[in-house]
Amino acid sequence: MFRGLPGKRVLLPVVCGMLFVCGCAGTNRASVGGGKDKVYVFSSFRGERGGLCLAWSEDLYNWHEIDGPHLKPEVGDKVMRDPFIMMGPDGVIHMVWTTGWRRRDIGYASTRDFIHWSEQELIPVMASRVKAKNCWAPKIFYDDVKEQWQIVWSTWVDDGTFPAPELPNTSKQHRIWYATTKDFKDFVGPRLLYDPGYSCIDAYVLKGDGEWLLFFKDERDNDSKVFAFGHQNIRMARGKSRYGPFGRPSEPITGKGPGKWHNEGACAVKKDGEYYVFYDHHNSNTYYGAVKSKDMKHWEDVSEQMHFPKGFKHGSIILVPRAIVNRLVAVKEVQNAVK
Repeated sequence: MFRGLPGKRVLLPVVCGMLFVCGCAGTNRASVGGGKDKVYVFSSFRGERGGLCLAWSEDLYNWHEIDGPHLKPEVGDKVMRDPFIMMGPDGVIHMVWTTGWRRRDIGYASTRDFIHWSEQELIPVMASRVKAKNCWAPKIFYDDVKEQWQIVWSTWVDDGTFPAPELPNTSKQHRIWYATTKDFKDFVGPRLLYDPGYSCIDAYVLKGDGEWLLFFKDERDNDSKVFAFGHQNIRMARGKSRYGPFGRPSEPITGKGPGKWHNEGACAVKKDGEYYVFYDHHNSNTYYGAVKSKDMKHWEDVSEQMHFPKGFKHGSIILVPRAIVNRLVAVKEVQNAVK
């Protein structure tokens, strides 16, 4: 068990005349408008020190950026990669992110409106593993049965726990880990969540029909410049619980779109009976893409039908009340008007 750093939650006032300048600049709409009561919000980043970027959508295909940044990194190495958001049953939106390339902690902050944020904190998820090399791409999921949060991330523990990679072009041995918390102050963990027998990162846990689904990146051949289909793509494993055990991995579900490999950062959404898995193609000709499926066996790449803000990277997608986005867009427009 470990305990997070104590810190008083501070709400940061919004000053309408503030000038925000960063790589997250985009185009707001005057209003998100009518329609359904909820819209999708996509959390992302461009430069690792640029801060949180946000976009919204009604259909998962057409995304509209909201001028930012919405939160600048202040903890760790002052890096904010892979920002992941999830709303709790009380309406609080919690966010975690990667704080640096070689740290044993993750960043944490919370908000109700993307305008007022709590004080940023470091959660030392791998402090007990002294040979842990990193903590990458953290994600959080609420367990409404146990009324607690599950924090998931990937770490390379270089202490002999896992065998050396079989492939010569795989330099790291990542596995998927998790911890639990009820209040983001006291934590239980870390515990191993998934080991497919090779290096893996970027896990996303989603409830399916009578089972739990774990999407992750096959990290073999991470140092290779030679194409090897299957490696450096996203796979899926099935389990009876969000805490595992998860079974054998599927064949790659990505790799059939514009980018054949170097696909990572899985983010899964179920909508109208279909499963969407969004991914970050991070090699040459970078783009944010998606695959979809009805039966979890046959996956169609729909990346070329998607319209994301240019340069968006590894992030997350959640549903939030439309009023939150309307207010955020209005605040940003007032700020822009005084520039």
